[in-house]
Amino acid sequence: MAKFEKMRVSLARADMPPMLEGVASDDHLSRTDFLRRAFGEERAFLRKETLFRFIPIEAPDGYGAGFFAREHNVSLRHHNLEPYLAENYEPALFVISFDKDQIIWMEDKSSVGSPKSILESLFEYLLRKTDLKDWEAYVRYFESSTGYWDAVSKFKQDIAKVTFRFVPPNAFEGAEWAQKFYTEIQKEAGNEILEETFKGKPGKMRLDGPMMTASADIAEQGAGDRELRGVRNHLLYSSSDGRVTENVAEEDMPTVEKPTFVKRVIGRLFG
Repeated sequence: MAKFEKMRVSLARADMPPMLEGVASDDHLSRTDFLRRAFGEERAFLRKETLFRFIPIEAPDGYGAGFFAREHNVSLRHHNLEPYLAENYEPALFVISFDKDQIIWMEDKSSVGSPKSILESLFEYLLRKTDLKDWEAYVRYFESSTGYWDAVSKFKQDIAKVTFRFVPPNAFEGAEWAQKFYTEIQKEAGNEILEETFKGKPGKMRLDGPMMTASADIAEQGAGDRELRGVRNHLLYSSSDGRVTENVAEEDMPTVEKPTFVKRVIGRLFG
C-alpha cells in the first residue's frame, strides 16, 4: 500500500505591506496561478545537498499532480565487472487541489523523504531561484479530529502548557470570529508565525471553552500546529502525532510512464 500524508499550503504575499494586502494588482499572480505555475513544469532543486526533481503529469481540472524524486547513487557494474555509479530516482506521487483550500496529498516514501520537508525546499527554491516571488509558502500537516482531544482527555491532570502556532492568513477560513482575530492581528504585526502560549497549574487549565476550541480547530485544519506540555516542559502531544494519512493500493497508483491512474487516486483522496 502507498501511504499519503495530507497537508495545506498557506500563501502570504512576499513583498506587499500588510495594510495593502487586500489591494488587487495586475503585477502579482493570484494564489491559484502561482501554484499552477509552481507545479506546471519540471523542477530540479537541492535539499541538504541532495538533488530532487519534480515531474508534472496531467491531472483533472482544478488539480495538479506529479512525482517528486530523490537522486540516489547506485553501484552498478560494466560487463567487465568494473563498478561505476548511475543515477536512480524513486518517485513519490504528489497531488494538489488548486481551489481556495490548497490541499496537498503526497506519498510518504522513506526512499524519497519527508513530504513536508521536500515541499518546503521546493518553495524555498522557487522564491530564491525563479521569478515566482509573489508568495511565500507555509506547509502544515492536517491533524486527525480526535488526536488532540484524546490527548487533552488522557493527560488532563498533567497539562501545564498549551501552544498554538498559526501561519499567515490565506484563503482558508476557520471558525469565522476566531479567524478574523488571527487575521487582523497578523496583518497589524506583519509577522510570519503567530504563536500563543497558555500556562497554568497541571490539571487546572480549561481547554474546551469556545475560544480555545476554535483555536485548536483552526490549527487542526492545516493552518498551524499545536502542542500540549506538562511539568518541566515535557511534551505530551504535538501536531506531528496526529497526522492525517490515507492508503492507496499499489495497483491503483499511476507511474511516470502510465500517469492516467492519477484520476482514481484523486477521487480516493479528495472524494
